[in-house]
Amino acid sequence: MRIPEIRRRLLEKSKKYDDPELAVLAKELCRRTSANRSAVKSSPMTPTLARQIRKYKTGNPDASHVEIASHFNVNPGRVSEALHGKRQ
Repeated sequence: MRIPEIRRRLLEKSKKYDDPELAVLAKELCRRTSANRSAVKSSPMTPTLARQIRKYKTGNPDASHVEIASHFNVNPGRVSEALHGKRQ
């Protein structure tokens, strides 16, 4: 059972049993707006940037993912993806 279905059933039961608390709980299952998220701070990953990351790692084999991420202003997870072929 998925969350929208659970929400719908809670609303049905709220009406059937005249229980306003169930309606309140159902409304808590809605997605929150993404408007409050912070602005993106890192550079977008592009195929060119992924190639540059791989080339940098070849020239600096002892560099950690965090160091590489800092150098290219990206998230360390994106560095890992670029180095392991997830980001072309």
